[in-house]
Amino acid sequence: MNITLLASAGVILALIGVIVYVIWNRQRAMPDEPEKHVRLSPPAQLYQLQESNTFWGVSVESRCSESSRLAGVHFPFESAPRLPVADCTASTCSCSYIGLPERRRVPERRRGHDRRNSIRIESSDRRADRPRRKADLVSWQAYRHL
Repeated sequence: MNITLLASAGVILALIGVIVYVIWNRQRAMPDEPEKHVRLSPPAQLYQLQESNTFWGVSVESRCSESSRLAGVHFPFESAPRLPVADCTASTCSCSYIGLPERRRVPERRRGHDRRNSIRIESSDRRADRPRRKADLVSWQAYRHL
């Protein structure tokens, strides 16, 4: 009687373990709902890039032969070409704008002590009467001032 009771308890525990394992793996394997990516129209893309205040202009990512002449060219927002281009035959334009980041608004790159802030007082001019670069040594132009 004890053996049958222990065997049935072991089977029940094993079944519970299998059920918990299956439920845990099923929940783990279920993908989260994918975010619905809404593709903006080219004018909306241009407006969003311009309003972000982090870009100075745009370049065109071409997806058709009609706009391929615009690919890789940098345009300020004021002169950005309209997409879709006039000759485009696609039913929906898949070309897009790529923002060109504003690099002039970054903080000052120099940090710490800068030699140019101090005054140099030397007895002689370091640039006087000699070529300063290795390439100048082999050039007759380096000695034209003599």
